[in-house]
Amino acid sequence: MENFCTWFLGFAGYSFLGWLCESIYCSVPAKRFINRGFLNGPFCPVYGIGALLVIGLLHPIGKNIILIFLCGALITTLLEYITGFLLEKLFHTKWWDYSKKKIQLHGRICLQNSLLFGLLCVVLMVVIHPLGQDLLSQIPDSVQCVIAGILMIYFVADTVISIHTILQFNGKLRQLHSLLDEIEEKRQTVRERLQYKVGQKLDTDTRERIEKLIQKKKELEKNTKLLQRRLISAFPTMRPLRHTEQFLRIKREIERRREYRRKNKGLFLNPIHTIRLQDRSFLIKIIRFKSQTISKVISSSVLFFPV
Repeated sequence: MENFCTWFLGFAGYSFLGWLCESIYCSVPAKRFINRGFLNGPFCPVYGIGALLVIGLLHPIGKNIILIFLCGALITTLLEYITGFLLEKLFHTKWWDYSKKKIQLHGRICLQNSLLFGLLCVVLMVVIHPLGQDLLSQIPDSVQCVIAGILMIYFVADTVISIHTILQFNGKLRQLHSLLDEIEEKRQTVRERLQYKVGQKLDTDTRERIEKLIQKKKELEKNTKLLQRRLISAFPTMRPLRHTEQFLRIKREIERRREYRRKNKGLFLNPIHTIRLQDRSFLIKIIRFKSQTISKVISSSVLFFPV
């Protein structure tokens, strides 16, 4: 039991380090924080699994850096391919896409990432794992089991929430797809009736129905929940295998709103700095005019009602 708790703590620790590397790697070019990973919390389980596989399989090699690099790159690349394949089959979504990379396979793996994984494996085996073992050896077994139990509950809860979020988002895409199909069908009906000049009353009803459908479509595109937006942000190249057009509509709306917030940042905190230069002079004139008016009123009051 103690051995299992030690391994699970190692899994959690390496998952956190993987999340940290991924988040920094993606946040720096984007110039904003990106919470990477399938889970909502600061963990990437695939890194934890990969680290344990590398440690378990490459431990007999010792500290042969070249072998660790080559074998580690092979193991982690194979894991990334299998993970991408399973996620696509389970959720009908391509979570990452390396198709634009020069050397890649099915968009799931690429040479650039494989080389980076190889380097990370060397750092893991030579530096991180020995330090992690020393740290865990100083924690009593009973405390390790308690921490492992708490983390296990967290991982299960976060996994359930993440899966629910994905399924809910896929349902939203299906609903949006149905709405767009119905809108196009109603528009086609209107075009046909106008062409033959029949059913003017029905045309009005159909137009009203179209307007309601369009309004509902806009609400679906705008009202994307926080966890769904986080997933879209965490995987910039994510692409559903079904309902791609509907997904792109929602993504464009999220990006539009994010850009709007960025441009209007501080609007309510310090509104004077968001006013255009030509408008500021006008605002200053108004303030001066009001100040002069108030001064005249006070002066008149003093004249008529001397103290």
